[in-house]
Amino acid sequence: MQITRKTDYALRIMRTIGENTSGNPISVRAISEIDNVPYQFARRITYDLANAGLIDVTRGARGGAVLAYPAEEISLRSIVEVGQGAPMSSRCKMGDDWCENEASCNIKRTLEALDDVVDTYLLSVSLSDLLRNENEK
Repeated sequence: MQITRKTDYALRIMRTIGENTSGNPISVRAISEIDNVPYQFARRITYDLANAGLIDVTRGARGGAVLAYPAEEISLRSIVEVGQGAPMSSRCKMGDDWCENEASCNIKRTLEALDDVVDTYLLSVSLSDLLRNENEK
């Protein structure tokens, strides 16, 4: 699985929102500057994160973003999914008609097992784990 730029930015944005312990929303402009993410891209990603229910966004002069749930309840997988969809190691899972060898292919089964391992790991890591790792530097 390769992390896309959008996913990398989404992870950074979620980290910044999670680090904001003031209780006040943090503006997308501030997030953009803190995380070195182009402003328009930061706006789009925060919109996607809000649509996924991971953050709450308030518009206006005093608006911004806050976590919709405690950081320990937000999985790394949910953030990755906003950035690039469900994690997938191979195109084998693209659909039933993608490969003519699907019925007899042990490679597909192996790659599906890999996807299960990755998925399990991403579900086991929370945003609070990422925040804890940042604070341990």
